[in-house]
Amino acid sequence: MASASWGFSDKWKRIVVGNIHSPQVSFPTGKRVPLGYKAFPVAAHGAQTILYFPKVIATHQKTWLRITAAVDFREHKVIHARLAQSGTEIGFFDIRFAHPFQPFQIEIKSSQLKIIKEEGIALTFSKGKKDAWFFIPDGSNIPQGLLPQLLIDGNFDPARAMIQNLRSMNSFSPFGWMGGCVQDALLEMAIHGDKKAEQVLLQQLNAYLDDDKGIVFENPHTIPLDGQFNSIEDFLPFTSIVKYYPDHKAVQMAVDYMLSNENEVGLIATGHTTTEGCYTLAYPLAAIAIARNDPSLAQKSLQQLTLRTKLLTDEKAIYQRAGKNGPEGYANWGRGTVWYLLGIVKTLHLLKQGKFTNQPEFQEMEAEFKRAAKFVAQYQNTDGLWYSFLDRPATEIDTTASAGLAAAFGWGYKLGYLDGEYWQKARQAYSSLLSYITPDGFLTHMSQINRGGEELQANGYRVISQFALGLLGQLNFILMDKR
Repeated sequence: MASASWGFSDKWKRIVVGNIHSPQVSFPTGKRVPLGYKAFPVAAHGAQTILYFPKVIATHQKTWLRITAAVDFREHKVIHARLAQSGTEIGFFDIRFAHPFQPFQIEIKSSQLKIIKEEGIALTFSKGKKDAWFFIPDGSNIPQGLLPQLLIDGNFDPARAMIQNLRSMNSFSPFGWMGGCVQDALLEMAIHGDKKAEQVLLQQLNAYLDDDKGIVFENPHTIPLDGQFNSIEDFLPFTSIVKYYPDHKAVQMAVDYMLSNENEVGLIATGHTTTEGCYTLAYPLAAIAIARNDPSLAQKSLQQLTLRTKLLTDEKAIYQRAGKNGPEGYANWGRGTVWYLLGIVKTLHLLKQGKFTNQPEFQEMEAEFKRAAKFVAQYQNTDGLWYSFLDRPATEIDTTASAGLAAAFGWGYKLGYLDGEYWQKARQAYSSLLSYITPDGFLTHMSQINRGGEELQANGYRVISQFALGLLGQLNFILMDKR
């Protein structure tokens, strides 16, 4: 795994499961494993699932056992890993909600590897009511990083590992805001000459697109939603789709859906008004406006920012969501502020490229970006990172908030909105975030996707997800861009 371009030799190892023995369990009705991949169950009640690793090697290095969710989980599951014959505890997976493609890993004792080779690892539930499903090797090109495996630590370059992982199908994520975070990073790399990033980007986009149905994907419950959309959070991938496939029928389907959810004052929303709409709606809408040279869509894109600014901010906070009567919680939620700041600055960047800057609202949003950046900057800690809730250190570091906010700072500096102090803040965040990279390039220590309410976001529970890798990839790109 050496690379002359980095002049660095990796020493870590991946040992993929050799065989799996699992009970006969019915796959949940109505769901679909994405991309036609196969999955194995761990039963909530009944027989254990056994993972066999006949190629295990002896080592004193830190070792992790990893499995990857194949469908969404809507509960708190605890799955124990034990030696299959003696029953000796190895560790347990604490899984609080999940999305497909999300890896979970636990550290295991290297002294147990010899016995693991002989006995295998048994997985059993101790908490949870519904069976869990994880990706299984089946000859269908499931990415190596998502298979059941033992990951053995060793010498590696975290920046190199991160980029290599991003440039692979290990970084694939569900259609919508999660996949879009990854594809946005790949798009920036591809536009500036990274052929491998472009190859992977097109592979990911083509997994969503269909000439007849327009779009094929599973909704957040892993239920097929081919030819339809679920919410305004679906559209971030269209920033990339419209770049490569401007005439694909899915693009017009997206525009039609967005405009069908526009209210009397011009706000496009499905349910609550959220900061996500700055990034997952305004930004791709601007990309489509530029591709079509459409001033009307450009104005609607800008309007999504201005209306959200009025509904979601005050002098004390940026709120992730609002209803008819004003803000409804998630005050200064780190990831919510990412969607706000990153959405604003990247939308402004596109509109400026398309020469759609003659509206007074454009200058208004430039001023708001500067104000909001100054507001969140005060909460960056001495390591250059941010907490899950910016003003509440007890909620602990969140790497997605840190990567996303630092990327917004980097863009703000590059576009002339922010001074060099913010560039240094972005660089400091990047340096600290590299310590959270796995040997194979995933970003760890991010707060879980927002399915467990504010309590889950505030309680310090941390996981891995590809969209976090995408945000870090965007930060890496803007810091390394020499334009």
